[in-house]
Amino acid sequence: MSHEQRLWVPAAAVVPQERGPDFLGAIDGAEWSDGGGLYRGFFTAFRIRAGKSLWFHFPLPTPVEQDGRPLSLQSISLLWECLDGATIGWMTVQHGGMERVELIPRLTSPAAILVPFEPELAFRQWCPVTDRQLSEIALAKPLPLRFGVQLCVMVSAPEAHDGTVRFYGAGATFSDLT
Repeated sequence: MSHEQRLWVPAAAVVPQERGPDFLGAIDGAEWSDGGGLYRGFFTAFRIRAGKSLWFHFPLPTPVEQDGRPLSLQSISLLWECLDGATIGWMTVQHGGMERVELIPRLTSPAAILVPFEPELAFRQWCPVTDRQLSEIALAKPLPLRFGVQLCVMVSAPEAHDGTVRFYGAGATFSDLT
């Protein structure tokens, strides 16, 4: 019998590959976020400069063995939204820092379903209107694990103006090979 394990990391786990005002602008009126993004309790947002493409990385805690059985990566999940013309244009998984597994082809966007959220009236003033999307991507074949994995997401802003991406978290499904 196969055993499955799912995990999820919050948006605070995401790391932009490049930082600084040439790549990331101030977001949501927080001038101090210029060049670094805005990490909030419920999402992490980045304002990508016009015409730029940036990679964002989610390190995922990776169990490689359970009860003496080797594990494999089965699927990846991402909860996200793009605003102001920004688009996700590539997603990969890195294993052991060097092995790259493509999840969606370059210059395509992931399939997604809408995940609505309506905050309680008392908290609505602190929660922006959202258009959260959930992408769940099964690997073409299970990836046997020996090292850690990270989800890598490339986001691009349009040429004419800055674009925004909000990440709400990322997840993975692992199972044994039996």
